[in-house]
Amino acid sequence: MKTSSPPARRRSAVTNRWRLTRRYALALGFAITSLGCTHLLQTDAGDLPGRMRRGDFSFQRPARPGWYLRDTVDPPTIVEFTRHDGRAESQILVFGVKPKASVRNASELTRWAENLPDGDKVIAAAPGHGATCIRYHGRSVITVNYANTTAPSADRLVTDEDSLECIDPHAPGFIVRFICTQRSPTGGTAAGTSESDAFLSSIQFEK
Repeated sequence: MKTSSPPARRRSAVTNRWRLTRRYALALGFAITSLGCTHLLQTDAGDLPGRMRRGDFSFQRPARPGWYLRDTVDPPTIVEFTRHDGRAESQILVFGVKPKASVRNASELTRWAENLPDGDKVIAAAPGHGATCIRYHGRSVITVNYANTTAPSADRLVTDEDSLECIDPHAPGFIVRFICTQRSPTGGTAAGTSESDAFLSSIQFEK
């Protein structure tokens, strides 16, 4: 009794068609997954430990749902969290700066903060963080006018910033900025300000 098998050319064609179909199926599946993923390269803050450490300092991560940590950042940024809620955006940024003029104590740090570009500034001493720090609040408003249209209009974006500004105890001459911002047509909310205060109050430089 003889058995027959498909010619080698036919087997090759079938194999190639299967590989091509599988390749397109994988590509389509990846595209659908990517479209459905709005937080690519980010980690849900709820999946992170409650207290986090970066280098020589630690902090309490934001607790409200909706916060995401960017997985990779470019220097001088150290930490970046973001949260979106409709037209409102909140952000937490931590990064280092080297001011042009020397900043060696609380008085010089306060003078440096007074020159930041925001309006409605409020600056106060902030002891208890393991470094020389001040608390800062400022507000900025951007208005974009659309005049060359049949119905002229304007968009207004208000940014409320609360931050902790610290002289780096391990790298004199540098300032570590812990910045919480809330952006929306009306600025920050009471819930957002409370969350910013909780984050900034939790910052501690380690010895």
